[in-house]
Amino acid sequence: MIAWRRIQAEVTLLSLIAMLACGFLARAAAQSRPDDSRDVLELKGTIVAASVVGISPRYDGLLDKITFFPGQFVEKGDVLFEFLSTEKELDLDTDRARLQRAEAQLREAEEAFKRNLELRSKNVASEKQYLEAETARDIAAANAAEARIKVRISELALKEMKLYAPITGIISRPFVTEGTFITKAAREQSNLAQITQLDPIQVIGQAPFQNYFERFQILKTGKQAMERVGVAVILPNGDRFPYVGKVIGGGYEFNKETQLIEVLMEFPNPNYALRPGLNVTLQSWIKSD
Repeated sequence: MIAWRRIQAEVTLLSLIAMLACGFLARAAAQSRPDDSRDVLELKGTIVAASVVGISPRYDGLLDKITFFPGQFVEKGDVLFEFLSTEKELDLDTDRARLQRAEAQLREAEEAFKRNLELRSKNVASEKQYLEAETARDIAAANAAEARIKVRISELALKEMKLYAPITGIISRPFVTEGTFITKAAREQSNLAQITQLDPIQVIGQAPFQNYFERFQILKTGKQAMERVGVAVILPNGDRFPYVGKVIGGGYEFNKETQLIEVLMEFPNPNYALRPGLNVTLQSWIKSD
């Protein structure tokens, strides 16, 4: 009897889990398809990168190490390039030594000022001696402040001997090789590599006048279109991409040759399934109020 009750309980639990899973899948599917009660418009589109960022150094230097492979996914903050930093390390050591000397001179000037202040209160030191001690202290304080700034500049210069990924994305092949000396002219002419952001991803749709006119008649303004139009991607194999996109912008005029106007849409792309250059079909609909 106990075993039979246990079996019944397990069957009930499995049924409950199945019901919850079905409900979750139904909601997910509803979010990724248009409202059947609304008109669905189709247009052609092409996947494009949301952002492409170039990597470029600020200083001349010998490229010592490349830390990535072409096509690798990199996270924001990852080290990509390392330059030979011996000279910058020596500059930092020199500036730190100068800071120590300036701080020692400041301590000495402060002690001299305190002695003159005490002697002045006892009418032993003259006003001139007091003012000279005060001026020497202020000059020493300014020298110490300047030395701290130089140390900070040297620290930043040393840090920039390593180049970091500014965004998360897929990185191109390096446009230089290890052992290359990068000059100012080289820095101005090209980047060392490029990172392409894939999440989110964007799609450029080509809308004919009739589609544009129908949406304009219904929604009246571009702002309403961005807020109320849902967009889905149909992949070349006929599958529907599981995430719904949104309109974020578009062209301001029709192409003279094709008589199409560009519409820019954005989609979540957490698995990087959509890649730039892929031609897709877009379906758009007006969301229910």
